[in-house]
Amino acid sequence: MKLFATAFVFVHLTFLAHAQCPSPVDILVVGDSQSGATWSKTYFGNFLASCLQGNFVIYGRGATVPANWIGSGGMDHIETIQRTSSNNHLNIGAGETVPLCKKRIGPMLEAHTPKKVLFQFGGNMITSAEDVVIQQVDRLMVTAMEKGIKSQNCFFLMPTYEMEVESRRNVPHRNLSNVQKINRLITQTIAGRCQVIDGLDVMKDSPYFDGKELLRRVPIEGKPGCGGAAVNDNVHVCGEAARDLSERVCAIIQP
Repeated sequence: MKLFATAFVFVHLTFLAHAQCPSPVDILVVGDSQSGATWSKTYFGNFLASCLQGNFVIYGRGATVPANWIGSGGMDHIETIQRTSSNNHLNIGAGETVPLCKKRIGPMLEAHTPKKVLFQFGGNMITSAEDVVIQQVDRLMVTAMEKGIKSQNCFFLMPTYEMEVESRRNVPHRNLSNVQKINRLITQTIAGRCQVIDGLDVMKDSPYFDGKELLRRVPIEGKPGCGGAAVNDNVHVCGEAARDLSERVCAIIQP
């Protein structure tokens, strides 16, 4: 009887483990807080989930860089947001509650076997040393290639212009010059292994771009993250600008 109970528990836990892991998808998106933040409903990831077609999944975790999704983590204590066509904002927790197939690129690609992948990173690496940026992006590309992702099915979205603020920018180093530097480093490192989507280039003709250095802050009524306490957040693309960015990216990866 005890042997049967032990076997039952083992089978049950194995079933739960597989149930936690995702099934194949057409598009897999992985990124930082722009793709998934617990506190907002009007960021890039929210709107990307509305314009993507077919079967997709988006994973976003605030404050992350590629290394946090490849190696041993480092930001696992930050809650991960999962988005699908049936749930636009699912908080799947943090730490050990999140299975490897939802917080590490390797197991994630194995579980999802996506037809296309979109990586959205760069904002949290703006102050990193150049060799650190190059190493992390290279590891990400190597991991994707090892898991069978072809260059024509790989996309990397880099940072765009910062948001205008009401008084004082809350992240002083987040400026056009630093964004241009990080985008250049990422582009050079990818070197044909993935299709580059330069956020600056994508939004240069947006109606929400002021023509110089900023995206205009236009909140969406009833949706948090672009007004109130966030009015000095120059980092997170929000509101109508985020909607515009997501629709432009959707058109690129799903022409």
